[in-house]
Amino acid sequence: MILILSVLLALTPPPGVIHHGEEILTAREMILMLEEASVVFVGEKHDDSLAHQWELFLWMTMASFNRVLALEMFETDVQEALADYLAGNLILEEFLEVSRPWGNYIEDYHPLVEYAAENGYSVIAANVPRRFAAAVARNGWEGLSNIEGGDVFLSINVDSTNEFYRERFMTTMEAISSQMQSMPMDPSNMYRAQLLKDAVMASSITGHSCLFICGSFHSDYHSGIPDQLESGVTYLTVKIVGEEEPWDADQADFMIIR
Repeated sequence: MILILSVLLALTPPPGVIHHGEEILTAREMILMLEEASVVFVGEKHDDSLAHQWELFLWMTMASFNRVLALEMFETDVQEALADYLAGNLILEEFLEVSRPWGNYIEDYHPLVEYAAENGYSVIAANVPRRFAAAVARNGWEGLSNIEGGDVFLSINVDSTNEFYRERFMTTMEAISSQMQSMPMDPSNMYRAQLLKDAVMASSITGHSCLFICGSFHSDYHSGIPDQLESGVTYLTVKIVGEEEPWDADQADFMIIR
């Protein structure tokens, strides 16, 4: 806690007003509350520069040998390469060649990974490899039986009981379908693929305290990845809201508004 307070004093938080229910908090007050949770989800819009500023601030403030960084942006099968990069066994160019980074990785997520590398902290590649999610989106759960290595993911427990989450997902798919004139895959199978992503991401942090960076749909309203956590895991959620983006206080425990 002393280290966290010293880092807080040294860093200037990014712009934004922090809402916690009906309260307005300082960054220091929010951090001290977040520290009480084993898992802290930070929900972002992937192209929001303010979100990435807050993510780096939160990671630099909360990082420790007891709290790892978990990223939706890397898939579980690149964990070894990620660990090699953190240990200095791969240079950046070699790491990028084998890790399938997102297009905005260098600008938006690499600073998080580099901070971990510089300080000896751990990073978890949390997401399911996309070929397995794609197999489920095309053919449902049976798709995992038809792809090499899929049996590993069939063994992961998937909680599908959150009807609110399902309704939100289907509403989103309907909106996309109306824009595209047609939906290329069965929305029910696409939802199963979404659940697989959530379940794998939850499974990837079993036994760890972490700061988890993910798309906000995966943690909004305490749904998505939180649904798949083991019983008894304490967690809190943060959402960064872009300029003129609609929001409500129930979306996350802490809403950071530009």
